[in-house]
Amino acid sequence: MKVRRGSGRPWTAVSAVAVSLLILGAAPAATGAPPAPHPVGASGTTLRALLDSVVAAGVPGVLERTQDGRRVISATAGVADLGTGAPLRPDARFRVGSITKTFVASVVLQLVGEHRLALDQPVARWLPGLLADGEHITVRELLNHTSGLYDYTDDPAVLAGLVNNRIWRPAQLVAIAEGHPALFPPGSSWGYSNTNYIVAGLLIEVVTGHPLEQELQQRIFTPLGLAHTSFPSITGRITGYHAHGYLPAGLAGTTNGEPTDVTGLNPSSAWAAGAIVSSARDLSWFYLALMDGRLLGPRLLREMTTTVAEDPADPATYRYGLGIERFQDPCGTDWGLGGAIPGYQTMAYWNQSTGRTVVLASTMDPAPAPAQAPLANAASFALCGPASGTHNDLPRHQGDPILIRTRYAP
Repeated sequence: MKVRRGSGRPWTAVSAVAVSLLILGAAPAATGAPPAPHPVGASGTTLRALLDSVVAAGVPGVLERTQDGRRVISATAGVADLGTGAPLRPDARFRVGSITKTFVASVVLQLVGEHRLALDQPVARWLPGLLADGEHITVRELLNHTSGLYDYTDDPAVLAGLVNNRIWRPAQLVAIAEGHPALFPPGSSWGYSNTNYIVAGLLIEVVTGHPLEQELQQRIFTPLGLAHTSFPSITGRITGYHAHGYLPAGLAGTTNGEPTDVTGLNPSSAWAAGAIVSSARDLSWFYLALMDGRLLGPRLLREMTTTVAEDPADPATYRYGLGIERFQDPCGTDWGLGGAIPGYQTMAYWNQSTGRTVVLASTMDPAPAPAQAPLANAASFALCGPASGTHNDLPRHQGDPILIRTRYAP
């Protein structure tokens, strides 16, 4: 398979409808009947077969890492770079999209623990004039998506910026959101909005007097030894060995049937909502450390895991805390997030009963339609093993097209 290489302006002719699906996890619905369950065999063999089926369906590369105590199982399929054909290795770095939100929420909660922020005080106390309703929106409502702020990624101006590879300043993204009516009064409902985390990133910067990247590095990346994790918020360059990310054939205006390499697209439109680069090992260690209390004390961890229902019709299964999501599956309670950003889809979860972490990442966003069910099957198997069944047993997590159910789509 050939690939069109990225450049300074990799999407000069992208369809507006297509790109609107790419901005920080707006996911298309899965279609068609659910596939039959894969046969159960040895765990490693079955998982590799599932990953192979993802690649056979058109995704350039996919990797999975499971850590259960000291036991680590890694599996990969496909290539890291379609241009060279180099096989994908388990240590590849990739963009994590909205998983960034758990990192940012952790820093905010550390500042709460230092009495420099307060969860139930208004944002206007620290950022006067930034939000029209800043006197009524609290820090907590930013972190759990109950602020009612419009999601700036739904505005056509952000789409146009993506097409032109524009570098955005965070305040510009907030201003775009503020140009739209609120989704609902603060605290009255739940609605996923990337604007919340742009504001949270600005809060961190104004309270500490340091760039967000510096606070993430000093508070999380360095203490936890996350050597493959970084926050390149205005450059498309990913340092070290990494997987390339792709758009499906034709989505970037090409007519030659080849995917487009968008690894070099700058992630400034994501910033605190989705610009982190990491690896499967680093994401696994991050969630292990977070849930083990190494980043937050017991009181703050309780605050993080105090949740609100995402869907009032199903208040038990899908719940959102402060930068982290709770999902109930047949294996118990999972905590983590999914993420999507042009070229990459990722999920990372920690199971409350077993202490087991699972990371799954693929290198095409949006995934081609034939790959959606294989991706969901691989995610299901990684999370809960052979008993998990088919993709109809899975949740639809905000920002993660890997996990889509036909009965609950955006």
